[in-house]
Amino acid sequence: MKQAMFERDILYPTQNPLEPGSVHVTVYSPENTGGLPIVVRAKTSHNPVDYVTEIITILQTDIFDRIRIDIRTSGIIYFVPADKTAACCRVNFTDKDNYVCEEVLDAEILI
Repeated sequence: MKQAMFERDILYPTQNPLEPGSVHVTVYSPENTGGLPIVVRAKTSHNPVDYVTEIITILQTDIFDRIRIDIRTSGIIYFVPADKTAACCRVNFTDKDNYVCEEVLDAEILI
């Protein structure tokens, strides 16, 4: 298991303004390829994959802008839903707000 460099819980907006979503974010040391592994785990019943753009924007603004890293281009981003039967996915950005979600095996997510 890799050692986390940074961990934080964040809230993000959902379709119901009175019920925000919550995720736990873990950032690991860069891989040999230079990518920064980031694991986003759901803490509420909301599926974070439905809110990728909102979550990434919050992470970029609150954390990564301070250290001048664009996680859309430099991040290896995994989303893990709270529902154990739902698939985990790796998010690859094609541009600022467009992305592709690729289903991955849980074993591929560093932990």
